[in-house]
Amino acid sequence: MTFDLNASLREIEKVAGELSSMPTNFLGPVGATIPDIEWFALAAIKKTASLSHAFCSLIRAKNTLSAAELVRLQLDTALRMFGLTLISDLEAAGRHLMNDGSYRKLRSHDNQPLTDAYLHRKLNERYPGLTEAYEDASAFVHLTGLHIKTGLWPRPGSPTLYFDLSGTDDSRPDEWFADLVDAFDQATKLTADLTSSFIRARRVARVPA
Repeated sequence: MTFDLNASLREIEKVAGELSSMPTNFLGPVGATIPDIEWFALAAIKKTASLSHAFCSLIRAKNTLSAAELVRLQLDTALRMFGLTLISDLEAAGRHLMNDGSYRKLRSHDNQPLTDAYLHRKLNERYPGLTEAYEDASAFVHLTGLHIKTGLWPRPGSPTLYFDLSGTDDSRPDEWFADLVDAFDQATKLTADLTSSFIRARRVARVPA
């Protein structure tokens, strides 16, 4: 099948939009008082929507390197929402985070600090391949060999590869972005699933038995 870039980007925007509509139904109407930890969930929703908007804008502009970095950032949000499910005292965690406490100082049920490494390995147990995806995405955050390889471009009739110094990849066909778009789409859906599951669980916990 032919890769439809615009349709794929609209799917990402749809997922982010559906996630943004959740708080009113599950946390209460605008202006309602909610616990600190639920503010953290609201921040996750906003960040997911913001990164999705930025990613789609960058892909439409064919800004490969900047868009690739956002896969890692989207996964970071997924990891932190997953990490909340490993904490015994969520109310204390919420107060800690709202007072600018470091997320990495939070600890799991088995007293492990919630570092990025611990979280992606733990989540990989549920979603095999997550750690590999996280590490692949991390390679775009700092200057690495991938920043060279993605800029190499062949020219018809020449055995030499040329390095494109421009900030965007205007000559690349839509199909060239398919894997990157798929990676961000999966990261967005994972983040949305983990965040929405957390919000639903909080609502259940508030309903009297």
